Amino acid sequence: MITDADSEFHPRDPNDRTWTETMFVPFSIPEHNIFGNVYVLARPNAGVATSSILVGQGFCHQPYEIDFTDPQVHLPCPKSFRKFDLPNGLSVNTPNPKEYDATYRNVLGACSFDLSFRALHEPFDPGDPDQNPLLEKDRSTGDTRHGDEWENGHFEVKGHITGELELRGKKYTIDCYDGMDHSWGPRLETGTRSVAWVSVNFGPELAMHLAVLISINAGKVTYERLRFGFVSRNGEVRPIVAAEITAEHTSMLAISNHIVATDDRGETYEFFGAAISSHPWHSFNPSHVAYQGMFRYHWGDKVGYGEMADIYGLDYLAERMSKHGRHRGLAGQEMA
Repeated sequence: MITDADSEFHPRDPNDRTWTETMFVPFSIPEHNIFGNVYVLARPNAGVATSSILVGQGFCHQPYEIDFTDPQVHLPCPKSFRKFDLPNGLSVNTPNPKEYDATYRNVLGACSFDLSFRALHEPFDPGDPDQNPLLEKDRSTGDTRHGDEWENGHFEVKGHITGELELRGKKYTIDCYDGMDHSWGPRLETGTRSVAWVSVNFGPELAMHLAVLISINAGKVTYERLRFGFVSRNGEVRPIVAAEITAEHTSMLAISNHIVATDDRGETYEFFGAAISSHPWHSFNPSHVAYQGMFRYHWGDKVGYGEMADIYGLDYLAERMSKHGRHRGLAGQEMA
């Protein structure tokens, strides 16, 4: 169960150099095909933090096509994760897990924004068996594709994101729905992770989040077992207990998808998505890459949007796609 205290740094072994806390807030301007990330990774025992800001418009296959990227490493770790300022120009205020305010002013003047995130529901805790009925089965597999990132403390919450963006002299209004998260615990950056982070949002009426394991077999991306997920309907949160995803890709970026998910009451949701913006996000973590896309969905007569990110450890990719990869011709689904 998530409480207001979970916005702050968590109790930890002060000798564990790997202890990590992260926060991630996405935003989009669908009418202009713009998608952005606000990410902070803090290692309070080491006294350092990383911040990665990225804003891209449309389809960007190469890093130089992305409109703005500002990764900063070895920043001083803030004393509090509830309210802090970083030397890269990012300021965050989050009195509780349902409220996030972030401002950013790039030191070169290339990008600035003011964001306000307000949750639509109580945060979802995938580490709470009362909220996540798949937890015991998921944790028992020992699948190395999980990584450390979501194995300890973690919450997800959907919200309404409003504000303003100025990108290289052009100003935009932000008014969208998406999900943010906060993770904490020991973290070894071994690069074996392979998981999709999927978000579908139609405002307060319907929002969904899925975390699904990925395999790459002979160069083909396959979405496998659901790790956890939830659906929010007018503020009521129900766990997702089954999901299937298929997608078409170009240069590792998903360009269309098909999602079928079922909650614990047996209600099934089906969505077809088309990407309107995508890019590889290399700068949030040196040992990982996220192939992100902003997708447009239809639900009856409503139009919604949401991020789909295929997150890979670089070692996972190298084992399957590099010249020395030992699993380049892997056939069939991967074993846990």
